[in-house]
Amino acid sequence: MRSSSAQLRLACAALAAIAGVACGDGPPPISECVPAGDLTPHCRFQNPEDLAVVGDWLLVSQMVAGDKPGSLVAFRPSDGALRTLYPLEGDATPQGECAAGLAPPAADFAPHGIDLAGTTLLVINHGSREAVEEFTLSADAEGPTLAWQRCTELPEDASANDVAALNSGGFVATKMLERPQLLGVVKLLFGANTGVLLRHLPATTGWEVVPNTEGRAPNGVEEAPDGTLFIAEWSARRLVRVAPDGSARSEVPLDFAPDNLAWASDGRLLVAGQRATPLQMPRCASLETGACSLASVVVALDPTTLAVTKLVDDDPAATIGAASIAVEYDGALWIGTFAGDRIVRREGVD
Repeated sequence: MRSSSAQLRLACAALAAIAGVACGDGPPPISECVPAGDLTPHCRFQNPEDLAVVGDWLLVSQMVAGDKPGSLVAFRPSDGALRTLYPLEGDATPQGECAAGLAPPAADFAPHGIDLAGTTLLVINHGSREAVEEFTLSADAEGPTLAWQRCTELPEDASANDVAALNSGGFVATKMLERPQLLGVVKLLFGANTGVLLRHLPATTGWEVVPNTEGRAPNGVEEAPDGTLFIAEWSARRLVRVAPDGSARSEVPLDFAPDNLAWASDGRLLVAGQRATPLQMPRCASLETGACSLASVVVALDPTTLAVTKLVDDDPAATIGAASIAVEYDGALWIGTFAGDRIVRREGVD
């Protein structure tokens, strides 16, 4: 399986072959780590692509960076405490194949989207297996802990992005691209549909396609309390709302590429993303320090009226860089990035 950084390198090769685009073209990375206006960066992370709130902590999915495997960590904003949750050094948990009921190997662990439902953390993993990993969240005297429980392999042709637990049990995952990835990347470059929303229910033994959810690079996904599904269609620059059976599809056009989604305390849906095109993405693949200088946007969506309110617009990129998630915690927005060293606090949620 390919990590997300490997996918970006593959995209770069495809771009070079198809369009003669040079990887790394564009402005240099954001290297400064200083507050600007209402934005305060915390620069001690490795591609913190997705976030979830638990008590006084943020759970962070850190994606692969070059040859460095990914990890799951916990960050306590009040005092800056940072705690590794998985993989742990010296962990004796047997590692190996998903089919054998073994935990994901630490050497190539590659987390992507995450979702916390009660005490269960769901994680998309691109390591030696393309799967949804399930962890049980607990705590000791120092803070949160994770214990791996089981995994569900994704279909052989699916390169996933995000996962969301369903209120009725089971979960959904976005198939962002097809595998082999080169086919998916080529389709993406030519504006074709590349993926779909997949659903896995407790009563079934496999995956099913949620009807009427085909799209161009489906990315983040969330379920509303009434079962309505929201999908961030990254390459098409829109949000999609569908009923569980795929009916009543509505589309919300955006002026940026939406990434991950998260619910705010007032019932609105927080949407983070980048002002970027597939042609601009490869510049993030070789990032070594700082944050990739893709402009970042965060909006709030009313799930009933579909009205959009802009909250953050870091364009040109100056402080955030390639935003991929925004969550609400302690009266502020916390914004992660799929290609960078920072989580950024934005004062207020309006």
